[in-house]
Amino acid sequence: MGRYVLSRESRRSRRVPVTCPARIRTLGQGPSYYGTCTDLSVAGLTVQSSFVPRPDEELEVTVMAPRAGQLAAAPMVARVRVRRCHALEQSEVYEIGMEIMEVLS
Repeated sequence: MGRYVLSRESRRSRRVPVTCPARIRTLGQGPSYYGTCTDLSVAGLTVQSSFVPRPDEELEVTVMAPRAGQLAAAPMVARVRVRRCHALEQSEVYEIGMEIMEVLS
């Protein structure tokens, strides 16, 4: 899979580095794929996964919150649009940049 970038990304909000488990689901009753969310902002997120999305595809992403002591926060679920995807060097893992369209929970 080659690299594709759909549009110039003009980040209007600061991305915060995180390491949280993530689930990617195609819309409808699509299958689930798993990966790691590596950064998050109010406008978007990046997930590393073996899943390869289509350009401009809309997905549902669930990001598990990191544990804070004994408390576990609810996961964030969002409808997103793929903005970029490229293979990480020497691996079967892809880095997927996504724009948050709607926070579902």
